[in-house]
Amino acid sequence: MEWVELTAQRVVIRMPVEGNTQPFGLLHGGATAALCETVGSIGTSIHVGLERIPVGIQLSVNHLRAVRTGKVTATGVPVHIGRTTALWDILVEDDEGRRVAAGRLTLAIRDATPGARS
Repeated sequence: MEWVELTAQRVVIRMPVEGNTQPFGLLHGGATAALCETVGSIGTSIHVGLERIPVGIQLSVNHLRAVRTGKVTATGVPVHIGRTTALWDILVEDDEGRRVAAGRLTLAIRDATPGARS
């Protein structure tokens, strides 16, 4: 994954399709889901700092278009960042700017425990 933009208002991450495909050569839905969860987790970490840990508790991804080549770009924006939960909307697009997937991620925000982070 390639970090493109990391701010409190927006997180953008790119990922190659190659190496992230299912047996029929299409972008794997699980890879798309991992990309979406990474966007929201990193974005929430920016908000809460290293003393708190965001943990995904619900992820919904609608797969809208098949992709076989190139890269996909996920752009996430926070809908809510609270004391104990966060909610992110994530849009995944192909190299031509076409929508590939739309995701929504809910995270629990927990206090870090000793030894949980290096």
